[in-house]
Amino acid sequence: MRVKAEKKSTFAAVLIFEDDIRHMSLSEANYMVREVVETALPDAVWVQAELMDIRERGHCYMELVEKDDSGHTPIAQARACCWSNTWHEVKGKWEQVMGDAIMERGMKMLFLLKANFHEAYGFSWTVLDIDPTYTIGEMAKNRKEIIRKLKEAGVYDMQRELPVSPFAKRIAIISSPSAAGYEDFCRQLEGNDYGFAFEKTLFPATMQGENIEDSIIAALNAINEELEKYDVVVIIRGGGSGADLSGFDTLALAENVANFPLPIITGIGHDRDETVIDAIACVSLKTPTAVAAYLIDNLAMTLERLDSSAQRITRAVERRLETEKIKIEELGKQLTSSVAMYFLKQKHALQMIEQRVGAADPINILRRGYTMAIHNGKAVKDATLLKKGDRLTLIAAKGEREVEVCG
Repeated sequence: MRVKAEKKSTFAAVLIFEDDIRHMSLSEANYMVREVVETALPDAVWVQAELMDIRERGHCYMELVEKDDSGHTPIAQARACCWSNTWHEVKGKWEQVMGDAIMERGMKMLFLLKANFHEAYGFSWTVLDIDPTYTIGEMAKNRKEIIRKLKEAGVYDMQRELPVSPFAKRIAIISSPSAAGYEDFCRQLEGNDYGFAFEKTLFPATMQGENIEDSIIAALNAINEELEKYDVVVIIRGGGSGADLSGFDTLALAENVANFPLPIITGIGHDRDETVIDAIACVSLKTPTAVAAYLIDNLAMTLERLDSSAQRITRAVERRLETEKIKIEELGKQLTSSVAMYFLKQKHALQMIEQRVGAADPINILRRGYTMAIHNGKAVKDATLLKKGDRLTLIAAKGEREVEVCG
């Protein structure tokens, strides 16, 4: 049997069988499909798709997928390959725009594809170019959508409503232990000019690639189990491109950060784009060293306020002591005057008593011409009681005499 493929239109061909045997070999059938594909898609086209898998082995092999609106169910899927000579140029262009960000599963990308059908290997796309700016735009769009959902749920501003303690020194750190940013952060805290001693606890996490979301959420859960040990949480990493930070732009991670009961400070190390968790964190700073500087300055301001308060208290106490000293001195003067007046009055009273006592002194009576008779050591008050022969002592103002009663 011989089969001819006759072009009918751009998208189809009419098969003409030259005998009554209606069958063909697989290679012949595939050849016909190839002709149809090459006829229908003679030129390369820009195609939007999600990267489902990628393997680099000199050439770069990819699996592309399109999902429904729910983002879960694939509605189209195809293989793609970027040959080594082209891949070198495409990868260089990607790195120039995206920095050290790698192409990874889940990224929405814009590919320049050329349809290819091979009789032995079936259909695939040949990748001729990739537009990295499209990926950046898709990530920005994704961030806006997540932020919209957070605002709609009423949790967007929850972190910013948490105050950072003025005495914050117990720090839970979420970072990769091998990251240069983590080392810079610790070095700056330890070498601060004030000699502050910070208590640092590392909760290791993956800070780039596909596992960012799960890894950071696991670290937050571990911190949540011992909240009383910490004043603040910091999420830090080294620098990176916008695409390299895409793992920080997920709804699940954002919800965990927004609802966390301790203030979270981010220092993810980027200049161009703001991630979702930067937007919702209690404090967002550019780099790990900036986070360290913030924490040092926070304690320094507290120390300054305490010193200022101590000085105000000292001045207030000094003023009060001066006032009380003046009051005491004035009181002392009043007491001195009162005591002097009291003793003067008492002296006058004593003088009056002395005068009265002096007036009653028998010697003063005798001086007025009286004489006192003493009988048996007692003054004679009733002369009728005396008997003849009793001996008396007569006492006058001047001298005394012994006498005897004669009758």
